[in-house]
Amino acid sequence: MGNKKPGISSSIQTERRRLLIDATISAISEHGLPKLTLAKIAAIAGLSAGSVNFHFASKEALLLETLTELAREFEQRILNALESAGPSPAKKLLAMFEASLDPNITEPRKTAVWFAFTSEARSRADYQRICGDQDQKIFAITLQLCDEIIHQGNKQGQMNPRAMANAVQGLIDEIWEEILYAGEGYDRENARFMYLAFLASVFPWAFELPCSQVDEAQRLATADKSLQILRAQREHLEPVAALFDLYRQFYRQQPDAALARKFIGDNLRKERSVVFLALDKAGNALGFTQLYPGWCSVSASPTWVLYDLYVDASVRQRGVGRALMHAAEKMARKSRASRIDLETAIDNYTAQALYESLGYERERDFYKYSLELD
Repeated sequence: MGNKKPGISSSIQTERRRLLIDATISAISEHGLPKLTLAKIAAIAGLSAGSVNFHFASKEALLLETLTELAREFEQRILNALESAGPSPAKKLLAMFEASLDPNITEPRKTAVWFAFTSEARSRADYQRICGDQDQKIFAITLQLCDEIIHQGNKQGQMNPRAMANAVQGLIDEIWEEILYAGEGYDRENARFMYLAFLASVFPWAFELPCSQVDEAQRLATADKSLQILRAQREHLEPVAALFDLYRQFYRQQPDAALARKFIGDNLRKERSVVFLALDKAGNALGFTQLYPGWCSVSASPTWVLYDLYVDASVRQRGVGRALMHAAEKMARKSRASRIDLETAIDNYTAQALYESLGYERERDFYKYSLELD
């Protein structure tokens, strides 16, 4: 209650504090900590300098809140990833890395701010406490996971878990530094490949060498006819339904071939959706995407919702998903739609990387609401 100011509702105060923290991130990224002023922050936030003092007692209070918020966001993303990864220490270590590489966490502004605060931490006890606590928590988790993986391989006498944890964290720190200098153009897929290749090299009993950077000869493409993308018709019901059932299982639904066949069959028969199917030279089904038509009242134009995208595990990272996405975009443009909308799980970083590489942008201006109905 002590932070609540008279004459302004708590919801507005919370939103303005969030806006000022975001503006502080932008200001530090643009000007650096030494040249930071409340006027610069207020200008980015579109508020008066007095508004800043209304919500924060001082510039230092705002800086501390900004650093605390970034640390809280990062830690929560790591904890969520660990919880969803299951009991396997190998999967948890991968989940930690994916969370650390999350574009929302490592966007250029936030990366620059992290490095700005850590560079000042040596002379600032408060910054050092926040940054140091964060590093210690993450390292402790990494150390425990490395120790568990080493025990799984019965390598206790041959490998030191602390040395392995230092190597893992050092590689992630190096990736963050590369993101700082590369900005929006940073190749996260290459970073993911290098990290997985490292884990497979030191923990071969727990990790497999990645296939994300396959040889060009292994890639599938419509240009050389090693891949065919077609719009599914009723005669394609069986392969699409089989892939749809696997897609639902990926989202933790029970296998149900009958349900998948009926649902896809109804969609194709009633033309409720557009489905694109990927086939190899032999006609084997490799993946699919399904889009539903919609309308945008503001622009008075049609839109499409790309609801499903699934690629068989045996051919992932070989260009199938990208080819399906290209087919969907081509169809949407031909229908004169104003946009394609899609959603994905917050921990589905591989899909996020694909979407962003194709020009899709994460929504930052609107909240999404859902009402679950019985």
